[in-house]
Amino acid sequence: MPDRPLSLNTKLRAWRERFLTPETLMRLLPATIILTAGIVLNIRTHDLLSDHRDLVVHTHEVIEMSKDVLIGLDDAETGQRGYLLSSDTAYLKPYVHARERLAWMGPSLKAMVSDNAEQTARADHLLALIDLKLAELQNAITIHDDRGVEAAIAVERESMRTARMDEIRGVIGEMTEGEKSLLAARKAEVDSDEWRVRLVAISIALLSLFSRWCVEIWLGRRRRGENGSA
Repeated sequence: MPDRPLSLNTKLRAWRERFLTPETLMRLLPATIILTAGIVLNIRTHDLLSDHRDLVVHTHEVIEMSKDVLIGLDDAETGQRGYLLSSDTAYLKPYVHARERLAWMGPSLKAMVSDNAEQTARADHLLALIDLKLAELQNAITIHDDRGVEAAIAVERESMRTARMDEIRGVIGEMTEGEKSLLAARKAEVDSDEWRVRLVAISIALLSLFSRWCVEIWLGRRRRGENGSA
């Protein structure tokens, strides 16, 4: 009479008895716990590392934007003075273009530092100074068109005594130094995160080896005890 085929439950039971022995489970359980904890820690550490790297990039962007604002003001001032001295409207093109750039760069710079109260206060001060400087430049152009070159130059000389650009450079310098201080702290955080990533990886490897060693010792003692009692 031919053998009856084994049922699925019988096959599964035989597989469990062969492979999922108590010894196998004792070897797998500690390693599984350690690896799971390691994965969670690694994910968390990598998230922190990514966030801190983003902050470093953001700090560089703030510094570059502050430089662009200063360049825009210099371009506006250069174009305006060229027009006052020559009456050539070609000089107004870089002036107008610079004003268009400053119209969005100033608010963008403020938005970029909105997470820092001190930098936000400096940005507010800077935007107020930029408005005053652009008003001075436009006023001299208007006087040039209405009253002539000499009157415009006289007004321009008077406005130069306010040293508005020097004040603007001072505020931008303070913002830049503030960002450089943040940059140093954020780079230190990145270095710490990178070290933590390496530490987690090493710890997982060492704990896995140690747990395996402990399990093997325990299993060996258990087998010796069973053999001694047999």
